[in-house]
Amino acid sequence: MALTFLLGVFSFIVFCLGLRRLLHSDKRKNPTHLLHHVTSTTADASPSLQSPSFRPLWKYDVFLSFRGTDVRKGFLSHLYKALTDNGIHTFRDDAELQRGNFISPALLGAIEQSRFAVVVLSENYANSRWCLQELVHITKCVQKKQMELIPVFFGVDPSHVKRQSGNFAKAFAEHDKRPNKDAVESWRKAMATVGFISGWDSRNWNEESKLIKELVQDLSDRLFSPVSTSDTGEWIGMSTHMRSIYPLMREDPNDVRMVGIWGMGGIGKTTIAKYIYKAFLNKFDGACLLENVKKEFKRHGPSHLREKILSEIFRKKDMNTWNKDSDVMKQRLQGKKILLVLDDVDDIQQLEELAGSSHWFGPGSRIVITTRDRRVLDQHDVERIYEVKPLRTTQALQLFSKHAFKQPRPSEDFRELSLDVVEQLGGLPLAIQVVGGSLYRRELEFWEDKLDLLRNNGDNSVFRALKVSYEALDDIEKKIFLYVALCFNGVYMERVRKVLDLCFVSSRRRVLPTRPSIVALMEKCMISLSKNKLLWVHDLLQDMAEDIICEGKDERPWKRLMLWDFEDINRIFSTNTGDEAIDVESIFLDMSEGNELSITPGIFKKMPNLKLLEFYTNSSVQESRTRMLDGLEYFPTLRYLRWDAYHLKSLPSQFCTSFLVELNLSHSSIQTVWSGSQQDLGNLRSLNLISCKHLNEFPDLSKATNLESLKLSNCDNLVEIPDSSLRQLNKLVHCKLSNCKNLKSLPNNINLKSLRSLYLNGCSSLEEFPFISETVEKLLLNETSIQQVPPSIERLTRLKDIRLSGCKKLMNLPDCIKNLKFLNDLGLANCPNVTSFPELGRSIRWLNLNKTGIREVPLTIGDKSELRYLNMSGCDKLMNLPPTVKKLGQLKYLNLRGCVNVTESPNLAGGKTMKALDLHGTSITEKLVGSNSEEPPQCEVPVIRRFFMKNVREHIKKRKSNR
Repeated sequence: MALTFLLGVFSFIVFCLGLRRLLHSDKRKNPTHLLHHVTSTTADASPSLQSPSFRPLWKYDVFLSFRGTDVRKGFLSHLYKALTDNGIHTFRDDAELQRGNFISPALLGAIEQSRFAVVVLSENYANSRWCLQELVHITKCVQKKQMELIPVFFGVDPSHVKRQSGNFAKAFAEHDKRPNKDAVESWRKAMATVGFISGWDSRNWNEESKLIKELVQDLSDRLFSPVSTSDTGEWIGMSTHMRSIYPLMREDPNDVRMVGIWGMGGIGKTTIAKYIYKAFLNKFDGACLLENVKKEFKRHGPSHLREKILSEIFRKKDMNTWNKDSDVMKQRLQGKKILLVLDDVDDIQQLEELAGSSHWFGPGSRIVITTRDRRVLDQHDVERIYEVKPLRTTQALQLFSKHAFKQPRPSEDFRELSLDVVEQLGGLPLAIQVVGGSLYRRELEFWEDKLDLLRNNGDNSVFRALKVSYEALDDIEKKIFLYVALCFNGVYMERVRKVLDLCFVSSRRRVLPTRPSIVALMEKCMISLSKNKLLWVHDLLQDMAEDIICEGKDERPWKRLMLWDFEDINRIFSTNTGDEAIDVESIFLDMSEGNELSITPGIFKKMPNLKLLEFYTNSSVQESRTRMLDGLEYFPTLRYLRWDAYHLKSLPSQFCTSFLVELNLSHSSIQTVWSGSQQDLGNLRSLNLISCKHLNEFPDLSKATNLESLKLSNCDNLVEIPDSSLRQLNKLVHCKLSNCKNLKSLPNNINLKSLRSLYLNGCSSLEEFPFISETVEKLLLNETSIQQVPPSIERLTRLKDIRLSGCKKLMNLPDCIKNLKFLNDLGLANCPNVTSFPELGRSIRWLNLNKTGIREVPLTIGDKSELRYLNMSGCDKLMNLPPTVKKLGQLKYLNLRGCVNVTESPNLAGGKTMKALDLHGTSITEKLVGSNSEEPPQCEVPVIRRFFMKNVREHIKKRKSNR
């Protein structure tokens, strides 16, 4: 029976993967194949007591437990009305229970589906055996963390409840006469449990209405309260929003629902989206918060965003989406209960590409969309829409005080002024934060002047507030704000700082550090810093920045500080401006739209102030959109240069690089980066030449002593790297040379002191193991021609991750690899000449040995106490695993698919940690071991599907390559 059940489960999984036909043929070839799924067997495995990640959303906010004859027509009815009036979904049993020994299953179900239980303990509560049975079930749910209990001691002493004294003693004296002593004892324990919980004592209140008001407010705050504290006050007012949003998210947990969050810019939509994500995250199989959809969609295209969504949901980097088509995304997600938050959508195409319809997602999924444009939601048939309204005065004042005083309420001397300022800002959180930050620790006169400016500066309250705060900045802060808002929004702070540090100099020609100004802008809420250390500027502030740049210069764009519009840039590049200087400091243009820009050879000579130049395309556009028929003669002294698909053979000979911090020429036609004399690259931090297919000469980096990141992947014509170019790069952290198919070797016997990651996978001509740093932690050498890993590898004492998969010539690894104490990930897949199981240290966690020539696993495998993943599929010479595999207490995934010489099921530690065991295609015939329970463990389908997907992809890829 167990085997039949397991085979049925396997068929179901195969169906989910869309591969029934493929694996059906395998069954006919090997009818004795076995597939064993193992899932965690925890105490909360029953459907009603699932872990938070898989629990459905609560059906009710509050379950009311009460003795009807005591409180139904008075206190209880007023409490119920107050709860429902505040948007709190409450269960109240309106019908008197029928006589009998048990309360109804429907009532028990209502308890289990409620987030809070409010138990009104009145004088005669304990007289009712049905109330006591109800209370027992409530306390069980509380113990299992399914719900929270709030007792209301209505006219009774809490100590009487705790000790069952007073009226409660009389009630239990009667219950003790019942024959079922165990039931009465469980009632006593439940009553004592409630008595020990701090609750609401009605004797402390003169009026019931005040008690009800405070109780409802407390429940409201707890139901819709912040998921974490915030010193910035970003969750202020959230309970008001969530009273309306929560029902939209909660009802009918088995359907797929799209919820729209709609409102003007600066109203707090993104904050609400983040709150929803944090509050509901653990109730779904997977979740993704995708911010700035409008900008990211335009810049990177839909394929990139789909890949990002899948990577977040499956918690896996570099997610392979095959052709990155929307059908693939639909196929992967339609059986999965997910939470997807799409923030700042402004076009129907974005929704069609990222969340085409409810059929894309599994039952119970929620898709939350924030937008300024209601029409976008209507076009996509989003029916459940919440319109975000401004903050109420009390909430606005609280948020303002957080930023103006760093405390929840205004100082007494500034109370009236604070109310006046808040009134001018119209309840808009962004404006409140910005203006509040600008008034922190300012004198009274400054406040009064600021208020006058707000009152007398036009009708647009938002831009009035923001512009006033901008004008309060000093000159350097103003310029840095404009750079971040329009050039570096969404970029790592350290990258921005290093570029901008060289854009500002003092009167004595000394570099002015920009970090203090960036921090000051954060403190004034003009920019923010994400958890990933990315700088962000609100889109409303970006709009203001654009207006500031263009103000008074609509007809003379060459007088602006920055340019980003194609028409303006094309006008300057194609029109003779005569002797009038071009004052532009920054040009950044998205070339993905299809327009072609004509550039004359000497145009940049008219731009002596130009510091940042960026012509970028999204990842799907790789051809040049600039036309330079006569080449380029000159570049000014740039700090930052990005020119995707640059189609000249080299950069101009007249190019002073002494201040250059970043250079990005990906997908370009260059053959050599610089022509002429050796360049001064002392400030260069990042060099990106990815997919420069014609590059045949490695750039001279001997003077780039501060270089931190080097990317030259997919440079097909690159043959060698001179020793002199690498030896001085002692600040280099990341070096990526993947898929340089003609690269034969790297310089040896140099030790780059800061290198952490070296990517050489796909360098098919590389024959020697590279030694360029003893500090490297991640080394990717997949699909190279390396034959031997030398014993000197033990010098790489910090190595954590080494990949050698697909190295067809690779022989067995040296035994000394066991001395690498931090090595936790080793990949040797598709290395047919590896015949010996590698000797490894105890820190190994991920071991991929599929399709190797290994014959046996040594007894020492039991020492690998940290091993979580072992893949030996396709090892057709492999014999039975040793009994010591039972010691692998952390093992979660074991794949022996296709190991035809394996005849015995592995003796594993048990079902507490194992997620998946694949024995398909082995020669095992006896009953599986590993489950001592009478019923076989249920299949954890999402985990199993992820586990098998890798092998399925490999099989499909192989079939396609053989056609």
